[in-house]
Amino acid sequence: MGPLYCALISQIAIILAFAIIGAGLKEIDDAFDEDGYSKKKAIVIAPIIVLMWICLSLFDSISATILFSILFAVLLTGKIDNLIFKVSTIALISILFLTQMLNLLWIPLVVLILMGVADEKGNDYVDNHATLTLVEFFFSYRFCMKMGLLSLCILTLLPWLYLLAFLAHDGAYESVRIVGKISVAHQR
Repeated sequence: MGPLYCALISQIAIILAFAIIGAGLKEIDDAFDEDGYSKKKAIVIAPIIVLMWICLSLFDSISATILFSILFAVLLTGKIDNLIFKVSTIALISILFLTQMLNLLWIPLVVLILMGVADEKGNDYVDNHATLTLVEFFFSYRFCMKMGLLSLCILTLLPWLYLLAFLAHDGAYESVRIVGKISVAHQR
């Protein structure tokens, strides 16, 4: 196996890991917020997601930067709202402080946290207020963080691979939401 092959496998693994983490987070979130989801399944998924997140973060500081920016954004906006997320957050932040604090990319971290907070606040706003369709779409699908990542890639502060990885995370997250809505509607 040549270095190009190994690099390709590594890139695919990063994208897949982001997708699995995104899907897992949505599955856990829905288990505690929506009817028709299994809390037992969420309890089984949570440690797997935490371990995957930790492994990815330990071996890749850019992944750590992006994943922890997501975590800090939801933490700052009060979205850590169930015991599984609270325990997972404690585990992740403990690992972060023990291993990764010096390896995070600080400018991208701050930019992405701010964009993530804007996404969460905007999403809450459009959930509770009548807005223009475009504004509702923008915040319902949390485009601030996507635009933040795109900007960081354009400015060459992050490699383009991580925009793809983040989009895989987001796409998997949204897929679980869509499949969940279909499943719940089908059960009725």
